[in-house]
Amino acid sequence: MSPDGMTALALLRGTHVAALLVLVGTIGFRAFVLRDAAEPGLGRLAFGAAALALGLGAAWFLAEAAQLGQARSLGAAFATIPALLTYFVFARWLALRLGLLAVAVAWLAAGQDALPAGRRLALLAALAGGALALQPLLGHAGAARGTTAMVLTGAAFVHLAGAALWLGGLPAFALVVRRTSGASLARAAHRFSTLALRAVVAIALAGATEGWILVGSLARLTDTRYGSDVTFKTALFAAALTLAAANRLVLTPRLDGPEATVARRRLQATVGIETAIGLAIILTAGFLSDLPPGADAPVSAPHWSWLPGGGILLAAAGLALWFARPKSFVFPFKRPGATNDTSFS
Repeated sequence: MSPDGMTALALLRGTHVAALLVLVGTIGFRAFVLRDAAEPGLGRLAFGAAALALGLGAAWFLAEAAQLGQARSLGAAFATIPALLTYFVFARWLALRLGLLAVAVAWLAAGQDALPAGRRLALLAALAGGALALQPLLGHAGAARGTTAMVLTGAAFVHLAGAALWLGGLPAFALVVRRTSGASLARAAHRFSTLALRAVVAIALAGATEGWILVGSLARLTDTRYGSDVTFKTALFAAALTLAAANRLVLTPRLDGPEATVARRRLQATVGIETAIGLAIILTAGFLSDLPPGADAPVSAPHWSWLPGGGILLAAAGLALWFARPKSFVFPFKRPGATNDTSFS
């Protein structure tokens, strides 16, 4: 496959996983943050994420078939599907995921605007969670053997679960921030930040385990393409975490006080930026799936692709400080008559 084709396939796979994480994250937000409260719009968000994951997953499956058969037409790609399912285990796992997503889409299409609770939510979580749990079998863990395979599969599952509850839950949280205010918003923000904190710990521990096995050594973080991309992804993770810390430590306590209006507006901005960084993290993971692990890759000249990640981290730190500033803060170079808070406040 050409480099452009590999890039397109990685983006297709990454956006598919991102949509799946949003589906699981939205369900998790309903269960652990809203709990007994219903939020209109979450049902549509979950349906959109499930439908998008299904469509992108089907396109990914078809692209893999086209690559296998070197197909030049859509009909030829469909004709290659039986061979793909026969000779490649990952294709069978992907087909199973698409089946689970199809059931979830049908269920959500017939449901209400707000996600259900109780057993119905548990069954929906089982469908979405089952689809997500297959992801390790589609990557490096699926190609490993023995004890390494078991460790990588377990770590990857914990990593994905943490990413779903934190990054995947951000669109649902953004919806709540836009539609609620006062004590209700403060309570939801506190619950979500607590859930995200636990997810971050899980991501860090699982990611360290995966990195230890797949990267191989600290030196290979810079002298292999895989290690360099892992470094870039880690910098993005730290950038998102910086904004999340500002949300939890500064903005959330202000949501139920005299600065509530400004804090809510700033929270909308930080959650939006955090979501964009989260998408970049997931897309980077999609590219990593196409690369040989650093432990197996030949050593080459140092890669510097981590530099943009460092720049994003510094920018995120600056934005966190900006959004965390007190409402009464006076900008030193403010023009006479200008207000402290703008639409970017």
